[in-house]
Amino acid sequence: MLSLAKRRDVNDMTEGTSTLSVDSAIRIAKIIATAPVARMPMITQLFHQASVNLEGLEELMENSAASDHSRLIDTAEFIQELTEGRETTERGYLFTPDEFNQFCLARDLSPRLVKRHLYEKGYIEAKKEATGKLIYSVTIHIDGINQRRVVVKPC
Repeated sequence: MLSLAKRRDVNDMTEGTSTLSVDSAIRIAKIIATAPVARMPMITQLFHQASVNLEGLEELMENSAASDHSRLIDTAEFIQELTEGRETTERGYLFTPDEFNQFCLARDLSPRLVKRHLYEKGYIEAKKEATGKLIYSVTIHIDGINQRRVVVKPC
């Protein structure tokens, strides 16, 4: 079941929810229903920035696009192509989430499914939230600034 809720972040980092109007919920549902799967990561990111929590949407995308998961046939070849020409760090190869997502979308692959696949195979790092949800990017301190990165381990 897809839950739509407006999220508010407060200074103590706790979350509260307020109810969306029926009209807003219908508009969001129309956007999601008509969007191509390849655009869903961008749409979910946009709603997240607008503090709209689309709880369950990522799981729905994963289940409905399960065939995309099997399209990542040669994992080693995918990793080779992804990391080609990149410098490795002590953690591995670092990609911004957007950079990783665009790489996947250019190959007609669902970024979330690819990340899940690579995590299950031990190729990328992930962080588990308090809710139990896996986040496939980690916070790394770069040049004095905390930044989100997808960390791909060297083969």
